Order: sequence, then C-alpha cells, then structure tokens
Amino acid sequence: MGRENKIRFRGAVERWEDARLLLQKSGDLVLVERGRPRLLMIACPCGCGERLVIHVDPRVQPSWRLYQRRRKITLFPSIWRESGCGSHFFIWGDRVVWCDYESSWWENYVDADLELRVLKILRGRDLVQYAEIAESIGEIPWSVLATCRRLAKRNKLWEGEGELKGHFRVI
Repeated sequence: MGRENKIRFRGAVERWEDARLLLQKSGDLVLVERGRPRLLMIACPCGCGERLVIHVDPRVQPSWRLYQRRRKITLFPSIWRESGCGSHFFIWGDRVVWCDYESSWWENYVDADLELRVLKILRGRDLVQYAEIAESIGEIPWSVLATCRRLAKRNKLWEGEGELKGHFRVI
C-alpha cells in the first residue's frame, strides 16, 4: 500500500467509537463533534494501518486548528508521528502534503487577492512568521505560506533562513 495524497472525509459522528468504524482505508478521516468539533480520527495516510486521533478543540492541549472551507478540510500545524511509522505531513484542502523532503507543493497555488493582502500587512514590518500573518488576516496558514513563498520566488518578499525560515518581510 502506497502513501495517499488526499484524505477522504467520511462524515461527522458524536462518538469516537463510531468514528473508528468509518475508517476503512488509508487517508479516511472522520470528525467527532458534540456541539462543536472535538477531534479528527484519521487512518494514517502512509498506509501503516494506524489510526490517529487529532484534537481540534482548543480547550484540549495540544490541539490543531481545523479549517473547513468550500467543503474541504485543512489542519494546522503539521502532523508528525514521532513513533510508529514516523510520518510527517499536513492536510491542506483535502490534500496530504508530505514533509519528508523539500518539495515545491506551494508553487502552483495562486491567489492574487491574498498576495495583495500579505504585501499590505508586511509593508513597513520586520520579519513576520507566516502563521501570524494568517491569523491577522483570517486565512489558512498553509495558503499564506504558499503565497509568501511564491512572492519570495518573485523577489517581492525575503524569507528568513535557519530558525527564521517561514518568516517573511518585504524586500
């Protein structure tokens, strides 16, 4: 079984026991909600067979941010399994983006309006981390990171290096 590049949303349930029953294939994802989103259960997209429990209720730490836009699911930050299969990936618009190598996952993402908003918020500021930019303009962090990387490739932004990777400023 190979790695999945998309998740399959199998529905929302009230109990995690019911969610487990819906996880049939690698990449299946179920939302558990009782009045509010509580957690996601995911059949690890690497194909190892493990079921991952991701808390999305901010009252439980650690928790991830769940974004549901245009009927697609995004999670922030990435999921990094420190045991078992060791997979490291993130979910962005129902896609699984693998983080085990430096990829150009962001190169085909184009949002001209978001580019203008990012440039506007960074004007006159020193290095700002992409998640902070996203928070300040109500956007998905992965979309902002993709936009910032594209702007950096076009020499409109500069991205920090080392510990400042993911921080941007206007050139």
